[in-house]
Amino acid sequence: MTALRGWRIFALLGVTAVFACLPLFLPNDYVLQVFFRIVLFAALGLAWNLVGGYAGQLSLGHVAYFGVGAYGMAMLYAHHVPLWLSVLFSALIATGFAAIIGSIVFRLRGPYFTLSTIAFAEVLRLSVTNLPAAGGAIGLSTPALFPPGAFWKMFYLSAVALAFVSFLVNAWTSRSRFGYYLMAIREDEDTAAAVGIDTANYKLRALMASAFLTALGGGLYGSAFQFIVPDSVLSGEISVQIAIITMLGGAGTLLGPVVGAVLLLAASELFKNKFQESHLLTYGILIVIVVLVLPEGIVGGLKQLFQRKTKPPASVAPLAATPAQGGD
Repeated sequence: MTALRGWRIFALLGVTAVFACLPLFLPNDYVLQVFFRIVLFAALGLAWNLVGGYAGQLSLGHVAYFGVGAYGMAMLYAHHVPLWLSVLFSALIATGFAAIIGSIVFRLRGPYFTLSTIAFAEVLRLSVTNLPAAGGAIGLSTPALFPPGAFWKMFYLSAVALAFVSFLVNAWTSRSRFGYYLMAIREDEDTAAAVGIDTANYKLRALMASAFLTALGGGLYGSAFQFIVPDSVLSGEISVQIAIITMLGGAGTLLGPVVGAVLLLAASELFKNKFQESHLLTYGILIVIVVLVLPEGIVGGLKQLFQRKTKPPASVAPLAATPAQGGD
């Protein structure tokens, strides 16, 4: 993978190993559950980054694929499909669902595209709420993927594995022709189409890959908490949280979703314990400060700052361009 050569691949493996070893040092299951959510949302942010970061399409309906992953896993297992195959098949169903949605919504742009993604997710939530086979508003019990003895440890390690795979997909995208086409679409879709890029096809492919990874995360989430209702796995709040995590960390960057998930979810948990009822206000103020100070996201802002510091002084260019003066 061209994006991960030399020290980068060793750094990635080292960081992954550190995260994988964390359960050995965490004091109880509550803390492990918090880390599970952080790593899972880092994976979800990386999945969203394919569409919202590289392709520049502000989707706020990704909870639809998350919910399909959770509900699909539970309903397929109830019909005697093996558990892990249920997770995989539900992710494939979400991918097909994304293909249908994408073929419609990618005809729209800007706020109309964003509103259409919200609308599709809301239609799905209302449909599930009124669907007896899905438990309706009462919800469904979900099977546990792992035995009770190492329950949260195994779910946490599964989230680490999903985040690792999602990161690799992002790394490949950032250095591949596919990724360059997506970034061209993000910068100017009309110009990209004019030079021969099939914009609808590439956006659709990004959405399908993103939906597959998001649905896997939904299956993990649903199984971990062993009970799902429409308002828990099909709530628009999940879509917004995924997008905010990625944009504040740095959309279109490799590390942005990871940094955003670690900082925001850790801050949310800390503020909830310290400030109780006022934690949402404190959390919101933190988001506003980051947006005002670093509009490109934390990683994007730091990257620009580093590039400015390493850029040669402007006076160097004129001196280099000035022809040498000959002697008398």
